[in-house]
Amino acid sequence: MDIWQSFIGGILPYVSIVVLVVGLVYKITYWLRAPVNLNWELFPYPRTLGGQLGELLTEVFTLRSLFNHNRKLWLPSLLMHYGIYLVVFWLFFLLVGAPFAPYLGIAGGILAVVGSCALFFLRFFTADLRQISAPVEYLNLLFVFMVAFSALTSGALGDPGFRIYLISLLTLRPHLPLPGTYLVFLLIFELFLVYLPFTRMAHFAVKYFTYHKVKWGEME
Repeated sequence: MDIWQSFIGGILPYVSIVVLVVGLVYKITYWLRAPVNLNWELFPYPRTLGGQLGELLTEVFTLRSLFNHNRKLWLPSLLMHYGIYLVVFWLFFLLVGAPFAPYLGIAGGILAVVGSCALFFLRFFTADLRQISAPVEYLNLLFVFMVAFSALTSGALGDPGFRIYLISLLTLRPHLPLPGTYLVFLLIFELFLVYLPFTRMAHFAVKYFTYHKVKWGEME
């Protein structure tokens, strides 16, 4: 079997998942041990578990803070985030064999492509946004775009047969060979997983600390 098939389709998936998990665990542990610089003393704040969960979910699904403080970025950011959410749902429903999974995947890929592309050019061509945009933010957006675009063009998001390969990974017996376009998508995605824990994009893993330990720290 071709060495690239074995490496990209049979070895790198496991390596990238291990790096992702270890990197996220390290980041969470680091935040857990880090001292709180200050309590914000924001009022009113949610005092019940239901209220706290509602606050977090509202932020996750509406990006309310971005809407209130930097509205230019809100809509493309929302599109990109919803694209990512749909791709995550696609992965779950594809694994369980839901027939509508390809529609979720394609819709998610399109939203992620449009959102990341719009954010990239908005930051680049808008003077005030360009001044506050670090080079790594362009790299992050480019990476998201490349993952989503390669996923769409490879056909993996709309192919129910891709489930066979995913199931084979879970059983530790990768089903190879794969089409060349799948290998391109997988390579980009695997590199993204390795890169993700060490960037600001890993903020999803530390939302608890941002809210409960900082904004609501005075509750304890």
